Amino acid sequence: MVFYGLDFGTTNTSLSTLVDGEAVLLPIDPVAEDLGVARSALYFYPRKLMISNKVTPEQLVSQTFMADQVWYEGEEKIITGSLAVSTYLNDNRSRHEGVKRKIYTGKYNNVILYTTPSGKVVTGDIPDYYEEIDFGTGRLFHALKTALKSPHFKGARVFGQEYTLEEMIGIFVNNLKKAADTFVGEEKKSVVCGRPVSFSTDPVADKKAQDRLEKAILAAGFDEVKFQFEPVAAAKYYLSRFPSKGKKVLVFDFGGGTFDTTIMEVKDQKLEKSKTQNEEYKVLATDGVYVGGDLLNSDIFYHKLGKFFGTEVRFGEMQMRMPGHIISGLRSWFGIPNLNNPDDIGFLTGNVKYKNMDPEAILRLLYLIQKNLGFEMYEAIEVAKKQLTHNEETTIVFKDGLIDIEEKITREEFEEMIEPRIIAVRETILRTLKSAGLTTADIDIVVRTGGSSLVPVFEQMLVEMFGKEKVTEFDPFTSVAAGLALE
Repeated sequence: MVFYGLDFGTTNTSLSTLVDGEAVLLPIDPVAEDLGVARSALYFYPRKLMISNKVTPEQLVSQTFMADQVWYEGEEKIITGSLAVSTYLNDNRSRHEGVKRKIYTGKYNNVILYTTPSGKVVTGDIPDYYEEIDFGTGRLFHALKTALKSPHFKGARVFGQEYTLEEMIGIFVNNLKKAADTFVGEEKKSVVCGRPVSFSTDPVADKKAQDRLEKAILAAGFDEVKFQFEPVAAAKYYLSRFPSKGKKVLVFDFGGGTFDTTIMEVKDQKLEKSKTQNEEYKVLATDGVYVGGDLLNSDIFYHKLGKFFGTEVRFGEMQMRMPGHIISGLRSWFGIPNLNNPDDIGFLTGNVKYKNMDPEAILRLLYLIQKNLGFEMYEAIEVAKKQLTHNEETTIVFKDGLIDIEEKITREEFEEMIEPRIIAVRETILRTLKSAGLTTADIDIVVRTGGSSLVPVFEQMLVEMFGKEKVTEFDPFTSVAAGLALE
């Protein structure tokens, strides 16, 4: 059976297949630096909003409409991968301040209005509506994998069209599948898809997340979907390249969204590329935790850039702090647009200005929110984080309009601010060893893979735990995808 191996990652995605018994990464992103690694991004080009001539002046002022009074014209065009990111960043330079619209669908939702003192629940119908924020640009979706575990995120309405999360992932994967099919010269209908060891600690939620991913992959044009834990796939690829009979291998798979481990034992026999290859390996333990590169970026923002956007301000007679939900929203690029709502903008242009210790920070915060610059800011953080892999010090550079930031950060500072993540990663390794009934001395090889495994402090942790001679770096961005082709 011919099939693809799909590593659908939080940050990047790769596809592989077997060619003459060897796992081969396929060129799926024609504009990427590495053609076999596509950014996990989806960009919807902007469409023109049309408003009925029957709306009232009051509606235009309040930007409140009925669904049949507004619609969009123009081609529905969607791109993926590195081109999606670069197009968004280019188009976003022409953005205007977000215009928020409320659009009533004409339907009603029955909800609980209140409960009487006697315990009677009173319900009622309220009109259904949705809100959209128009920046005059297209819409970028990135890190969709992280939404699989959330029962609250069903999807999004984009220029009047509703898309489920599964449909959006399906569109993204389908684009990559088409590129792969063209390259190999045939259409493959079966796929082995990687998944983290744990989408959720709740088994029910974990299964629902995998079910959603399976539905998305089927929507991409595949007829058969199988799953494998990502670190297990990485281990199999490593062992196919470096046969290690009689050895115990620990895989340290640290990506953009999750950290996963596996311990695999290789039977004391000659490894052969055959139908029984899976029988030559034994998985002793797996584990995982939701710590990844995105959280490390969030930590950098909070500790180094947050002060420029009011996270440390005090205001009012009582010198109160910035509300927690605003700080929380700033800690991810996709949380920032959610702050562009009447209540938060009203607060930031009103109450928070009174006896404020840093009014310029609030102006920068408003600019960040209203100009929708969250993605750009976190891209600047990502660049600096990568530079710290090879340098003891670097500068986070983020400039746009009112924002003019050049903030130095040292590797030592970075390691201090991510200490809770370091502890969580170490504890996961120790749990994995305990589950396998092993100690660090029993491990023969430690394989580092995933982009975040390149962060020096984690390499040093592994060296201290297992010894330098046991730790090796292996294809950080493509080992999982390649291993999935070996299933």
